[in-house]
Amino acid sequence: MMNTLKFSLLILFCCGLTACSKKKDPVVEPTKPLQTNLEGIDLKLGMNLVGIITDAKTKQPLKGVAVSDGYSVVQTDEKGVYQLSRSANARFVHYVIPAIAKVQMKDGLPDFYAKIDKQQAIFRQDFALEMLENGIEKDFTLYAIADPQVRTNTDLGRFQKESMADINNSAKTHSNVYGLMLGDIIYDAPSLLQPMKTSVKSDHIKLFPVIGNHDHLQTTNNDFDAIMGYEDVFGPVNYSFDRGNAHIVVMDDVLYTGQQNYTAGFTEQQIKWLRDDLKFVDKEKLLILAVHIPLRNGSSVARLKDAQALMSEFKEVHVMSGHTHYNENVLVSANTYEHVHAAACGAWWTGTINADGTPNGYGVYQISDKTISNWYYKSTNFDKNYQIRMYPAFSFGDLSGYVTANIWNVDDTWKVEFFENDVKTGDMSRMEDYDKAAYQFFKGLGKTEPATPNTSTTWFRRPDHIFHYRPQNASAKYMVKATDRFGNVYQQTQMISGLSAFLNY
Repeated sequence: MMNTLKFSLLILFCCGLTACSKKKDPVVEPTKPLQTNLEGIDLKLGMNLVGIITDAKTKQPLKGVAVSDGYSVVQTDEKGVYQLSRSANARFVHYVIPAIAKVQMKDGLPDFYAKIDKQQAIFRQDFALEMLENGIEKDFTLYAIADPQVRTNTDLGRFQKESMADINNSAKTHSNVYGLMLGDIIYDAPSLLQPMKTSVKSDHIKLFPVIGNHDHLQTTNNDFDAIMGYEDVFGPVNYSFDRGNAHIVVMDDVLYTGQQNYTAGFTEQQIKWLRDDLKFVDKEKLLILAVHIPLRNGSSVARLKDAQALMSEFKEVHVMSGHTHYNENVLVSANTYEHVHAAACGAWWTGTINADGTPNGYGVYQISDKTISNWYYKSTNFDKNYQIRMYPAFSFGDLSGYVTANIWNVDDTWKVEFFENDVKTGDMSRMEDYDKAAYQFFKGLGKTEPATPNTSTTWFRRPDHIFHYRPQNASAKYMVKATDRFGNVYQQTQMISGLSAFLNY
């Protein structure tokens, strides 16, 4: 017993010595807790671009709205919250305008984005959306306007007085009207970006911009920096929006290397963004892709096959492009149709026609549910039924006695017939050739002619929408009748024998 007591006392003594000799733990200052709540948003780890999207009228959160920084895409949750880990290169946050919402406007352009303040560690941007009073617009009209390409104040004046005046007058005849400006809004003239933005303000049409090669700054050879001037005025270059049962994607397909040097295509990051964007879209919807440089099946278009693979998942796809200053319609694949639009400025505001003879103008598309139910090319200052220009035999250098028709919006489904004294005498033959009157017009302006008879140049185009027919009766009254894929019938009986009509209206 005594031994046990001594042992216990020894243990207590040793413990006391140990306690006295132990160093005091250092005082640890409490760290600043990570921010986990930002006025109603429970922040997830690593998220630094956040916000809430609500119904402007009811103040209720909107679930399922896609939001992007131009590099990745997320959807709002049941509380209307979106959270992104933004790219270091991101300049904007923007939402995909839902089909149920209005296209809200600010300073003449659609207002669906905000510039990111990179000085803020966590940038918050809330959006309040106004709902359409009558529900989703299953039927709407889409205008496609390519290459205003203004370089001077004189060009700007013509665009305002001719193009925009005509667009507004035409848009009055349709309901639910939207539009795409398909690039080259200016012609290497950054000072005209803001005036052009002012010029497109309209009570009749809401225009969404697309960047073109001439909209890039000429003072840098870096593609990322070259779009900054455009973005400061017109906003992001890669974005999308919904109307009715259509999903419309706008992309920059100009790979710019400086001083008007560029190629066509997309970067890997853009393809990733497009994949992210489309993953939230019902593949039964109509898909419309708006770019500046035509895609078609160009082997030189970077990552075209990647983009086509994503588009192939949709039932019906239409690509809207410009750039060429001639008009062309191309069935690219079973589900994809590309519309290459002649320029609003024609041949750089030298007259009233493009290089292929297509009048200055723009495309008009009527969307019904999940398809484009009708389209036509609207020539500036002409009735929408003006679709054919006809030249008499033995005119503009013709020595073979053929009547010629330029039918600029034709595709492979059109039927073109020739009538003499109201009796059909045959079908006109389609071929690739010059519009001979346009050829003479540009030659008269002193433009350098092609080196060979079968060569297309900037000013002298050989389109595939020229039709020839040799009449049986030289003294008969002639008529060209063209029927398009929708059953619309266009007729022309008037002959053009001079060039004055090409100079001005």
